[in-house]
Amino acid sequence: MGSIADILLYNVVAFLAVLTVIVAVHEAGHFIVARLCRVRVLTFSIGFGPELFGWNGKNGTRYKISLLPLGGYVRMAGGLMPDTPEAQESGSFPSRPVWQRALIILAGPCANFIFAFLILFAMAMTFGSATLPAKIGGFTENSAAAQTALVAGDEIVAVNGRKTETFGDLARIMALHTGGVIEVQAQRPDGSQFNVTIKPNEEYIDSATGPVRVFRLGIRATDEVVREDYSIVGAAGAAVGNQVQITSMVFQGMSQVITGNRPLTELEGPVGISQHVAEASRSGIWTVLQMMIFLNMIIGLMNLLPIPVLDGGHLVFLAYEAVFRRPLPNRVMEVALMIGLGLIIAQFVFVTFQDLVPNRTVIPGWLPRF
Repeated sequence: MGSIADILLYNVVAFLAVLTVIVAVHEAGHFIVARLCRVRVLTFSIGFGPELFGWNGKNGTRYKISLLPLGGYVRMAGGLMPDTPEAQESGSFPSRPVWQRALIILAGPCANFIFAFLILFAMAMTFGSATLPAKIGGFTENSAAAQTALVAGDEIVAVNGRKTETFGDLARIMALHTGGVIEVQAQRPDGSQFNVTIKPNEEYIDSATGPVRVFRLGIRATDEVVREDYSIVGAAGAAVGNQVQITSMVFQGMSQVITGNRPLTELEGPVGISQHVAEASRSGIWTVLQMMIFLNMIIGLMNLLPIPVLDGGHLVFLAYEAVFRRPLPNRVMEVALMIGLGLIIAQFVFVTFQDLVPNRTVIPGWLPRF
């Protein structure tokens, strides 16, 4: 158990610093595109609730930091409802064409994706890559893989039909495994290939938020490290590739929860995330950057879900307006927004409760392979 000063520094200050950057990036996306579309922005807020401090910009925008730090917003002239007197005023959000309003809404998640890309790109250009081949260097104690025909020196070519080029690829596949046997395609040093069936061992490891359930093959990597320096184009491609991997893992994890293959108790909320940020801040700037990449991608992707209140829900409203040439009635939008808000609050309460429950299990984290 750390001291109170340690908890405040790492669990609170570090978490709020990381979250503030992510929220500021997201809201800056909305803000910049709104200004480019000549929409008057009344408020740019980091956080919700009462204002702690702020200032007025020359463009008439009130920039402020608010009491509740879990989010933020950009309030534009005219609001979001199309059928109000204010909506028809010059410079209001509803007075803009549908395509401009859609761009303003999309700009928030896109800003998070761009920010994550820039961090990944900078890391690739600065450090290049250092990867471990998907080759067996040995086996752990009570290894499930050691009970098969696999031996040291074999290379894992694919798992359940998914290609594995690096040990990191293998780790990511296992991070999403929810139990049962897996089919492994391996290759001997002489080039001959064969298949084996393995039932990974289910284990629990300690983390900041309690025991974490993992499934392990019991394979150790070799000491062989493949290093590569990137050109500008190569670094950009590597950054995009990592973003695609994160996106794939997020949606696979979500589909596992929806289909019941992964229990709801493995979801995490602000308390759990703050623990991971605290761990990252203790480990150094490299791990903080990795956490920043992952959280930016998560915030961007989650905001695109078609749930009222989120950016994706507003895009659904705009899609209706584009197809039917008229906006949804205000009353329908209000009810939808209330339902969406209720779902978000319920989800927030649930995951926060799960964070505080001892001996829960969580989904293993993701790290980019740089």
